[in-house]
Amino acid sequence: MDVNKVLVRAFVSIVVSIDLTDDEDIDPDIATDMLEPAAAIFRELSEEGRREVVSLIIESAEQEENPERRAAILGLPEAIGLLDED
Repeated sequence: MDVNKVLVRAFVSIVVSIDLTDDEDIDPDIATDMLEPAAAIFRELSEEGRREVVSLIIESAEQEENPERRAAILGLPEAIGLLDED
Protein backbone atom coordinates (compact mmCIF):
# COMPACT_ATOMS: atom_id res chain seq x y z
CA MET A 1 0.00 0.00 0.00
CA ASP A 2 1.13 3.51 -0.82
CA VAL A 3 2.69 5.34 2.14
CA ASN A 4 0.44 8.38 1.57
CA LYS A 5 -2.64 6.17 1.84
CA VAL A 6 -1.33 4.59 5.03
CA LEU A 7 -0.56 7.95 6.62
CA VAL A 8 -3.91 9.49 5.71
CA ARG A 9 -5.82 6.39 6.85
CA ALA A 10 -3.94 6.42 10.17
CA PHE A 11 -4.68 10.13 10.65
CA VAL A 12 -8.34 9.59 9.76
CA SER A 13 -8.62 6.69 12.18
CA ILE A 14 -7.18 8.69 15.06
CA VAL A 15 -9.20 11.83 14.35
CA VAL A 16 -12.48 9.98 13.99
CA SER A 17 -11.85 7.94 17.13
CA ILE A 18 -11.18 11.13 19.08
CA ASP A 19 -14.14 12.89 17.49
CA LEU A 20 -16.56 10.10 18.40
CA THR A 21 -15.30 9.73 21.97
CA ASP A 22 -17.60 11.02 24.71
CA ASP A 23 -16.75 14.46 26.05
CA GLU A 24 -16.38 12.89 29.50
CA ASP A 25 -13.57 10.67 28.21
CA ILE A 26 -11.64 13.33 26.27
CA ASP A 27 -12.16 17.02 26.94
CA PRO A 28 -13.12 18.68 23.61
CA ASP A 29 -10.61 21.50 24.17
CA ILE A 30 -7.81 19.01 24.70
CA ALA A 31 -8.88 17.04 21.62
CA THR A 32 -8.77 20.23 19.56
CA ASP A 33 -5.33 21.10 20.95
CA MET A 34 -4.12 17.61 19.99
CA LEU A 35 -5.48 17.65 16.44
CA GLU A 36 -5.01 21.25 15.33
CA PRO A 37 -1.23 21.00 14.71
CA ALA A 38 -1.72 17.98 12.46
CA ALA A 39 -4.58 19.66 10.60
CA ALA A 40 -2.39 22.74 10.10
CA ILE A 41 0.24 20.60 8.39
CA PHE A 42 -2.32 19.37 5.87
CA ARG A 43 -3.47 22.96 5.21
CA GLU A 44 0.12 23.87 4.27
CA LEU A 45 -0.09 21.57 1.25
CA SER A 46 -0.46 22.91 -2.24
CA GLU A 47 -3.95 22.88 -3.76
CA GLU A 48 -3.01 19.66 -5.57
CA GLY A 49 -1.77 18.10 -2.34
CA ARG A 50 -4.96 19.06 -0.51
CA ARG A 51 -7.02 17.52 -3.31
CA GLU A 52 -5.02 14.31 -2.99
CA VAL A 53 -5.56 14.19 0.79
CA VAL A 54 -9.30 14.84 0.33
CA SER A 55 -9.43 12.02 -2.22
CA LEU A 56 -7.66 9.67 0.18
CA ILE A 57 -10.00 10.67 3.00
CA ILE A 58 -13.02 9.92 0.78
CA GLU A 59 -11.43 6.59 -0.14
CA SER A 60 -11.09 5.82 3.58
CA ALA A 61 -14.77 6.66 4.07
CA GLU A 62 -15.76 4.30 1.27
CA GLN A 63 -13.90 1.48 3.03
CA GLU A 64 -15.51 2.20 6.42
CA GLU A 65 -18.39 -0.12 7.30
CA ASN A 66 -19.61 1.74 10.40
CA PRO A 67 -22.10 4.43 9.25
CA GLU A 68 -21.29 6.80 12.14
CA ARG A 69 -17.55 6.62 11.44
CA ARG A 70 -18.16 6.94 7.68
CA ALA A 71 -20.17 10.15 8.22
CA ALA A 72 -17.44 11.55 10.48
CA ILE A 73 -14.78 10.73 7.89
CA LEU A 74 -16.75 12.41 5.11
CA GLY A 75 -16.96 15.58 7.21
CA LEU A 76 -13.24 15.59 7.94
CA PRO A 77 -11.97 17.56 4.90
CA GLU A 78 -14.14 20.53 5.80
CA ALA A 79 -13.50 20.15 9.53
CA ILE A 80 -9.72 20.42 9.13
CA GLY A 81 -9.89 23.21 6.57
CA LEU A 82 -8.92 21.36 3.41
CA LEU A 83 -11.90 22.74 1.49
CA ASP A 84 -11.55 26.34 2.69
CA GLU A 85 -8.19 27.05 1.07
CA ASP A 86 -7.86 28.26 -2.52
